[in-house]
Amino acid sequence: MVRSRHFGIRRVIGVAAASLLAAGTAALVGPGLAGAVNPDISTFAISPTTPAVVAQGQSAVAVPSETFTLVNDFTLGATITFTLAPNGATANCKTGTTDYVAFAATPTVTATGAPSTDTVPKIAVSVGPNTANDGACGSTLNDVLTLTFQNSASPSNADTWTVTISGIAYNVGSTTTTGLVSLTDSTTLTNGTSSATAASNATVASPVKAGATGNSPQATVTVNTTGSASNIVVTESSAGAVSGSICVTPITAETSFSFSGSPTTTASPTGTGAGTASATALSGGSILVTVTASTSVATTYTISGISVTDGAASGPAAAVVTTGGASCAADLSVVSTSVPVFNSAPKLNPAIAGPDIDATAIAELEAAYPINGGAGCVPSHTVVLATDQNFPDALSASYLAGYLGTGLLLTPTAQLSNETQAALQAEGITTVYVVGGPLAVSQNTINEITATPAFTCGGPGVGHTTGGNISVTGPIFGQTQYDTSEQIAATPPSSYVGTIDLAGAYANQYNDTTGNDSSAPEAAGALRTAIVASGANFPDASSASVMAYHDKFPLVLTDPNSLSTQAASTLSALGIQQVIVLGGPLAVSNADVSSIMGMGISVIRVAGQDATDTAIQLASLELNQQGTTFSGLGWGAPGTWNNTVLVARGDFYSDALAGSVLAAIHATPLLLTENPSTLGAYLPGFLNAGGSAGGIDGLNAVVGSSGNIQTVQPLGGPLALNASTLSSVVVDVADG
Repeated sequence: MVRSRHFGIRRVIGVAAASLLAAGTAALVGPGLAGAVNPDISTFAISPTTPAVVAQGQSAVAVPSETFTLVNDFTLGATITFTLAPNGATANCKTGTTDYVAFAATPTVTATGAPSTDTVPKIAVSVGPNTANDGACGSTLNDVLTLTFQNSASPSNADTWTVTISGIAYNVGSTTTTGLVSLTDSTTLTNGTSSATAASNATVASPVKAGATGNSPQATVTVNTTGSASNIVVTESSAGAVSGSICVTPITAETSFSFSGSPTTTASPTGTGAGTASATALSGGSILVTVTASTSVATTYTISGISVTDGAASGPAAAVVTTGGASCAADLSVVSTSVPVFNSAPKLNPAIAGPDIDATAIAELEAAYPINGGAGCVPSHTVVLATDQNFPDALSASYLAGYLGTGLLLTPTAQLSNETQAALQAEGITTVYVVGGPLAVSQNTINEITATPAFTCGGPGVGHTTGGNISVTGPIFGQTQYDTSEQIAATPPSSYVGTIDLAGAYANQYNDTTGNDSSAPEAAGALRTAIVASGANFPDASSASVMAYHDKFPLVLTDPNSLSTQAASTLSALGIQQVIVLGGPLAVSNADVSSIMGMGISVIRVAGQDATDTAIQLASLELNQQGTTFSGLGWGAPGTWNNTVLVARGDFYSDALAGSVLAAIHATPLLLTENPSTLGAYLPGFLNAGGSAGGIDGLNAVVGSSGNIQTVQPLGGPLALNASTLSSVVVDVADG
């Protein structure tokens, strides 16, 4: 398993960063500003519903997030306060200084769900002591969580927010009362009545002198399937440590699963004084083993024949092992709070590919717009056509394809390939937008297109002729790739240019090179945005093509050393206010960036140590949610990227060239390998993060599994990405 330095360490996603920064300023704001009205909250609940098991004496143990519904009536300076205590207690340390449960760190808070017209709550987070009620502990524990509002609702209406408290971890005293932890809303409301009832996210159990191991040898199960897991072994350190039962309960906070099949348990050694396992059964997805305790011999219990039914999320899957009760719910003694069970692997889709570059482009178009027996195809009946002999025209045209609601097809320069001609008819294309001049798409090729009869969806085999031939718009071109890029960007109306607020993405948030960029945006709010990439090489523009298609950002090519006059003209003509530069100073020089900034345009540089690293940095920008500091494009929102990544070779342009059309299905990041047989130094760390508990850049803490890679979609056949390379992708995600 390889972990990259990028993920979950240097970059904190927008909303989490907002919470952490705000926590440092909470004392300046303080609770109860004059006129502040504490808001209504309700349905204070744990999500997921299964509390984590924590052992007495543990420190910094992670527990599930809590959620509550917030009515849109918050005001500046209003506070919501939660108090943490052992089971049934109103405060800590009622029976001694080691009877406590406290926050190990400051959690993060996010608010989602209300209409975009509402003001997003800005919430400062702080933890502190319950000095008035903590007995012998006094002010030594952080057991009070305070949320302080930094703004007021506007407009005030009946809308509600879903507020999530995530990144919660507890310190637990060595004699803390066992049972459910109490986390209660102790807010004094000055307006309305809180109907919040606490739902515990942790159960305190006493540790026993035994240990548990699992997932050896390592087992891998694909998401949403059933597979086999290795034995789980429970070993006593002293005789009788395990008594009454062994319960193995899945931890479902991220990698959700249940046990299935017919497991069995054996005990060793056997004989007088040793423990015995009399029965093994499944209980609500858990394994329940009935044991007779050993009296004089430390016993090892081996649970074998284990099957697991995997849920949606990928990454390492673990379980809690407890003992002592007749049922899992009654166990209050813990053997292990987390024993590995198996690794959950993302689904590996069949590659979208054809026998050559043109056929791969056709496969990508048909993946986005299936022919479906004549009932599907491109609704606009248009397509963009570019040469397969080079990359600049097709990559620039990803923006145009997005505007037209279609994809790209490719052809040799001299003549229209037979497979592309057949695809035009099969997809029901009536108009072809040709990009590139006669040295890219010859006049002979254009003549062949206009001589091709147009068909309805399905082509000659299923559809029927329209009564005319396919028409051509264009060619759209200039004397160089930079001229053609300029002409392509000018084809959609200026009003089509996408806008976004990325105020939190500046100051090298996604730049691991010495390349310069802006420290902050020149203007506030959503800005008209374009992409600038090198026109001399393909990888950076390839990975950005999906973003250009989905987010309506013109993809502008420039000379690596100095800003092309055509690029400058495009940025000016389209009224661009914000540019996302792809690649380090060898791809787009500091002189380029200085020229862009000299036009009054703000620059965010997205760059890594190589092309694979730049694609990773871009994927983070794409997935990171906007939140309150606007750090990303927000693709990580549930249902947007569908937890899927595209993967293509990074040493040749063929397979990614027309892949931007897949953004018509989902806003999916495009990752690059170093070559067909090597992932490179940086991609494994990103994949690990996609299977980790936190997810890519910590996104899972914002919305469950939003940063979890669950599907891998290769672009290109086995000569582009060989089987071992794809296996490495899957394994790296599963390893987390």
